[in-house]
Amino acid sequence: MIHPITDNRSRFTAWWLIWLTIGAVQSLLLHFLCDCTFSTAVTDGLSSALLLSLIAIAVWYPVTLLVPRNSGIIKAVSNHILIAAIALTLWILGVKLAVDLINGPSMVYDEFWNRWLLLRLGAGLFIYVVIVLSYHLMVSFDNITKKNIREASLEKTLRETELMALRSQINPHFLFNSLNSISSLTIDDPALAREMIIKLSDFMRYALSRKEQRFVPLLKELENMRLYLEIEKVRFGNRLVCREECEHGTHALLIPNMILQPLYENAVKHGVYESTEKVEVLVFCYLKEAVLTIKIENNFDPGMISRRGTGTGLENVRERLRLAYSGMASLQTSSEQGRFTVTLIIPALSSQDN
Repeated sequence: MIHPITDNRSRFTAWWLIWLTIGAVQSLLLHFLCDCTFSTAVTDGLSSALLLSLIAIAVWYPVTLLVPRNSGIIKAVSNHILIAAIALTLWILGVKLAVDLINGPSMVYDEFWNRWLLLRLGAGLFIYVVIVLSYHLMVSFDNITKKNIREASLEKTLRETELMALRSQINPHFLFNSLNSISSLTIDDPALAREMIIKLSDFMRYALSRKEQRFVPLLKELENMRLYLEIEKVRFGNRLVCREECEHGTHALLIPNMILQPLYENAVKHGVYESTEKVEVLVFCYLKEAVLTIKIENNFDPGMISRRGTGTGLENVRERLRLAYSGMASLQTSSEQGRFTVTLIIPALSSQDN
């Protein structure tokens, strides 16, 4: 059974400092206000504080065992009265015995003892109540702290599970689309099909090798996205053009693993798929006031609506951002004058911060 005082070093140190202070104050009061000799006042005050502190520590065990939380009010009060009676009796007898043994019997002290006995008992009872209430507050505080730790751990586990589930939704989606394209190319252009299989293999190797990593450097993600675009260019050739502009210092910043893939896929799907003209996918990365902004733009044909999707990919990205950054990141979209823009705004995170 863990004791809230003795098993906590800081509390144990504070406990003895408090009781030494109480003993010193009691000694001064007895000497100056009750006409006790200095030696008698010090012996009484310090022995009283020392014994009461030891009894208070020991009281924790019967209070915990005899006054459980689910017991009735009458039983709890009865047990507290019994414990308090035993504790105060031991304290009173112990203080009187200590003073008599150290300073010797004294008629003057006996008169003083008898005169102030009821007041001493009342003070002891008050201290007992304060100690018991303090114990219950400590236990409640420790339970709340442990509960918060458990909840934080469960929340982290749930967040990790949700992130893994979202990633597992994104990767197969791209894989199925690529396999369908390869299937078509095996008939029309077997050489291109073989090239696409090799590039797809490299792409999936990256995705699987970093599956357990929550965050990866932006540079690695961009390199993998270039590989993704190369896979798509096997089919679309010169119709697909990509250009990157990244500020110095952004490549080393960390972003969620595979967070860009559905955004690139969205740009290709709603740009190249739906247009017979050349489509540019523009990527801009810049850092401002500890915030990393990634913009992905593509032109599209406003008149083509045959492949409008459900927005699942973008919603998955939003949800991953919410889980990864606890609401401190966002994904914004805009569409005007034949250009679609996705803006990713996330806290700048370096390898030292992760």
